[in-house]
Amino acid sequence: MPKLLIVDDDILILECFRHAFASDDFLVRTTTNAAEAISLFRETPFDAVVTDIRLPGSSGLDLLRGLKENDARVPVILMTGHGTASSAIDAMRWGAFEYLLKPLDLDILQTVIDRALEVSRMSRTPAKISTGEPNESHDDDLIIGQCPGMQEVYRQIGRVAGQDVTVLILGESGTGKEVVARAIYQYSKRAEQAFLAINSAAIPETLLESELFGHEKGSFTGAERKRIGKFEQCDGGTLFLDEIGDMTPLTQTKVLRVLQDQQFERVGGNELVRTNVRLIAATSRNLAAMMEQGSFRSDLYYRLGVYTIHLPALRDRTGDLPLLADYFLRRFSRELDKPVHSISPAAMDLLRAYQWPGNLRELQSVLKHAVVEATGPLILPEFLPETVRGKGLTAARSMPAQQAHATSDSQGQLVQFIQERIQAGTENLYDEVIQNVERTMLTELIRSVEGNISRASTILGISRSTLRTKLSALGINLDRSIKITD
Repeated sequence: MPKLLIVDDDILILECFRHAFASDDFLVRTTTNAAEAISLFRETPFDAVVTDIRLPGSSGLDLLRGLKENDARVPVILMTGHGTASSAIDAMRWGAFEYLLKPLDLDILQTVIDRALEVSRMSRTPAKISTGEPNESHDDDLIIGQCPGMQEVYRQIGRVAGQDVTVLILGESGTGKEVVARAIYQYSKRAEQAFLAINSAAIPETLLESELFGHEKGSFTGAERKRIGKFEQCDGGTLFLDEIGDMTPLTQTKVLRVLQDQQFERVGGNELVRTNVRLIAATSRNLAAMMEQGSFRSDLYYRLGVYTIHLPALRDRTGDLPLLADYFLRRFSRELDKPVHSISPAAMDLLRAYQWPGNLRELQSVLKHAVVEATGPLILPEFLPETVRGKGLTAARSMPAQQAHATSDSQGQLVQFIQERIQAGTENLYDEVIQNVERTMLTELIRSVEGNISRASTILGISRSTLRTKLSALGINLDRSIKITD
């Protein structure tokens, strides 16, 4: 249950907070001064703090510094009832999560607190590599898998976490890129500092630049006050940029400058702002192809790719399905308070036969649906969603035909993949289909020429360096028996 600490010397404001968050979903503590707030904070691991700037004795800014000294990861939201917000802007520079102007808008307040709680969860909930033990903690976000591809991911996390370098995580949507980013952060030297995450695809491009770098008052329509961006706010910590392939060229240029010089200008400003941020980026897009098309800067691509981690798709690691299914089943059984303990062999066969276009995110949805539908301790085929049952049965029954008719089957699989992605609500179908086809073509070609890169590049009509870049970007895992040569 999220724990909120509210600090304000106005009793009416405290009553409003207690009323607004009066539910079993929150634990709310209130106090009227900074000294008692610090004492409560040391006793209780609060997930977020909301404080007024003007307090009796010590100010809200003094309280902010005290809270950050105790735990820099906890989001602190500032409130002010005064027309000038200069002190709140200073607070943002010192690590405040956000500031709000009184009178408070309940919808805006709820949105900001929800964001703060999510940031707190990401930075404080451990993202760990599973040990495979049956009594493993469900309070952790586990990275689960024993296939060779996941074993390599574990080794890469171990190699790069302690090194203060930029990391690029590549993988299809739903493969767990955020959890890997958090694991890198939590095993890093910056683990006690802030961790902020931005999904570039979820923010309108007109606002993304301001969200990252901040803006000056009056720099554009609606910019009624100065704003401190995430790069400045996260100084000393780690910033996770998800779906970085969705950034506009202008924003890419400014991110490149931060990576090169650790400095930038706010939107509409000319003051150089310096920061010290470790960047972890992720994308489901094919950046190598975008770079060739001119839609992604090559210099940013190489800056981001100082160290690259490729996450395998779930369909390429079906051997991990029993482990993953068992973990999620235990989690949802506990969350939904239903004693569902195992999956029948017939249901597991359907899970293995399904292609999982939504990867781990879709698997979680499917298993949660099954737990809701279950009428006993065992997951049966009829408890699975129709999409999994229908397509799983079709795939399982067609295996002999697939072996006899490889060409038509490949076409059928491509059509099935396209249909599944459309039904999953994708907004990136073109790139996903291209990646799917390129991965199949390049894997078969490399095997056909027995790993001879020169021969393969001649057949493709592209340079060897371009081919190597494509192989790396697509995360193609070749058989160990194939020796790559030039």
